[in-house]
Amino acid sequence: MLARLRSFAKKLGRDALEALPAPAQPYALSLGSFAVLVAIAEVCYLTFGRPLPPLLSGLLVVLFLFLILGAAWLGYGSGILISALVMIAIPHMRGAPNRTLSGELFRLSLALIVSLLVSRISQVHHRREAALRRTAEELEARVRERSQEALTSALAYREAEDRLRFVLDSADIGYLDYNIARDSSTRSLKHDQIFGFQDAIPHWNYRTLLSRVHPQDRRSVRDRLRAILARGQAEAEFRVVWPDGSLHWLWGQAHCYRDANGKPSHISAVIADITRRKLDEENLRDQAQLLDLAHDAIFSLDRSDAIQFWSQGAERMYGWTRQEAVGRVSHELLHSEYPDPLDEIRRKMAAEGHWEGQLTHVRKDGAALKVTSRWAVRLGASGEFQGTLQINTDVTERLRIEEQLRHTQKLESLGVLAGGVAHDFNNLLTGILGNASLALETVPANQPQHQFLEEVIHASERAADLTRQLLAYAGKGRFVMRTIDLSSVVRDISGLLQTSIAKTVQLRLQLHNRLPGIDADPGQLQQIVMNLVINGAEAIGPEGGSVLVITTVQEVDDAYIATMSSAGELLRPGLYVLLEVHDTGCGMSEETLARMFDPFFTTKFAGRGLGLSAVLGIVRAHNGAIKVYSKPGQGASVKVLLPASANPVATPPPAVTGTLGGTGTILVVDDEDVVRQTARHTLQRYGYEVVLASNGAEAVECYRGRPEAISLVLLDLTMPVMSGEETLGHLQTVNPRVRVLLTSGYNEVEALQRFAGKGLAGFIQKPYTAASLAEKVQSLIAT
Repeated sequence: MLARLRSFAKKLGRDALEALPAPAQPYALSLGSFAVLVAIAEVCYLTFGRPLPPLLSGLLVVLFLFLILGAAWLGYGSGILISALVMIAIPHMRGAPNRTLSGELFRLSLALIVSLLVSRISQVHHRREAALRRTAEELEARVRERSQEALTSALAYREAEDRLRFVLDSADIGYLDYNIARDSSTRSLKHDQIFGFQDAIPHWNYRTLLSRVHPQDRRSVRDRLRAILARGQAEAEFRVVWPDGSLHWLWGQAHCYRDANGKPSHISAVIADITRRKLDEENLRDQAQLLDLAHDAIFSLDRSDAIQFWSQGAERMYGWTRQEAVGRVSHELLHSEYPDPLDEIRRKMAAEGHWEGQLTHVRKDGAALKVTSRWAVRLGASGEFQGTLQINTDVTERLRIEEQLRHTQKLESLGVLAGGVAHDFNNLLTGILGNASLALETVPANQPQHQFLEEVIHASERAADLTRQLLAYAGKGRFVMRTIDLSSVVRDISGLLQTSIAKTVQLRLQLHNRLPGIDADPGQLQQIVMNLVINGAEAIGPEGGSVLVITTVQEVDDAYIATMSSAGELLRPGLYVLLEVHDTGCGMSEETLARMFDPFFTTKFAGRGLGLSAVLGIVRAHNGAIKVYSKPGQGASVKVLLPASANPVATPPPAVTGTLGGTGTILVVDDEDVVRQTARHTLQRYGYEVVLASNGAEAVECYRGRPEAISLVLLDLTMPVMSGEETLGHLQTVNPRVRVLLTSGYNEVEALQRFAGKGLAGFIQKPYTAASLAEKVQSLIAT
């Protein structure tokens, strides 16, 4: 009964939703989900009272979050509506505590931003999905067209073969009996007609025959006549010219009879006009040549699936020659793997006359191929089943490209999201990190607040690392590159690695002492080593084990690159520095190996963020590749290949010492109020006068009023109204010698590429501490 009620309710809800206009369906679905969740929350409140148990309260929060994301995925309108309802209505239900207007507006704004981002991603996703669908339909149409052409050619070949058989079966035969001694002959009427005479001629002999034979075939006919007299019989094919000038092919077979003395006395012969057969053979040759020109593999099978015809396209695709393939059973020769049982496929083909599907075949050299196969029934002249015609198209490369396209689109989508998140998140972190570091300088080390502020700074730096990981995963991050020694990087963090893993896990290092340098960001290389070592250690059970870290050199050639998956598409032949991390843990299944680099994928109870996906992004950004070996119960081995550099290993710059104070007026330009206020507090703390501007236009007007008094402009890269690049141009119009310190959430290399040759004084990346900002400003004003 309950199952019937559930089925009825589901059908009723689906019918009600489909009855609505299409634009209203996302709203109805979102509002209905909202009403259900509100009802659940109300029941929970009535059941448990306030406050709710933490687990139940958290579950409700997660459900409402999924409601916002789901509504946003359905479209902009439904996402905004549900975000507003959840953020405004829910906190005021059941006597919830009063909240500040600014807090509610902030939460509402955050929810709307998330909703708009998700709606945008959904829109892009559906647009790309529609484009891919159109592309797939076009490809399918072209495949059908080519299949139809090939099938038509195959059917024409069958028709020509049947026509030739019919001609041979119904051909009229001419008869001749020639008396050598009397030089006279007895002939059928058809005999003379075959030579082009409508009526029988009075006399026929050797000279009459040669007069009709084509000049190029007369010598061959004379030789055959001599052979008849010498050996008693012979047959020949030759051409004759009719009185109207037309050319005909004839086939003749003759036998010589001898008298009692052994001398030739009679010659009996049968003659047939084989002109049509010759034309048919010529047509068949043309058709076979056309089939051999096709890139697809085309072959014909008999009733037992033995190969009867094997095109040159099949030879090229599978590596088996025609002589090797003909007579072999096709599925045994090609080691065919079918999507359905072969007997079921044969039943479908017998019922419909054709079948189409994707198969896996094996070439002569052992390589596997994915093919789209089209089968058609081949019938005899009386309609009986003779076998099948098959046309196979190699789609291995197309499937590989489609997989790479999906992988690239996933990275691009995350890259767009990461760029927006990095900008906004870094602005918030600038305020947190700057104010916390500024406050830390005013609190004595023996005060409890000093430790709290240090933890705030540490958490902010971890959050900044997370932003860089997002960019790294998408392959968009450009790092502060220098030539470094990979072995030194591993050696420097070995102590931190040992303290980060369980005591039952032994960390072993096998480091090459004379590695060539690699062009890399040292912090990002440390991130790779940390993630791989910790991931390997966590795969080891409580009984203990070991993690081995190896650095060495490897020469990579085209054969090695061919063994790599899509993660090795950036590799080029040459010298590479190799980082290997081996563990003796539980290993991974094929399914886990396929997903191990997906964002937020984990086999643990609680995930740890981007993890190995960030490692993949960092490696790709350094033009490297990753190769993973693992089997369940046999541990795992991860190899990271990074291109060797021709430059010597760089030495780190010396640390700056001394006081950070200074004098002068600083114009701070940023659209985020928290960033402006943080910069103002910091610079005033170190003795500077500060002027604030919330956008580029306001900054230009402010600078135009006092260009000589302003010593330095702290300019944000990304702003509304007027971008940082446009603002710099206007400032230089007012004063070509204006000093501008650019600031951005993007790294220095990426940001400065847009300002190459435009006269920037310097760059500082968000988020920054108070000391780092003061140090940068002091160094620029002093020059």
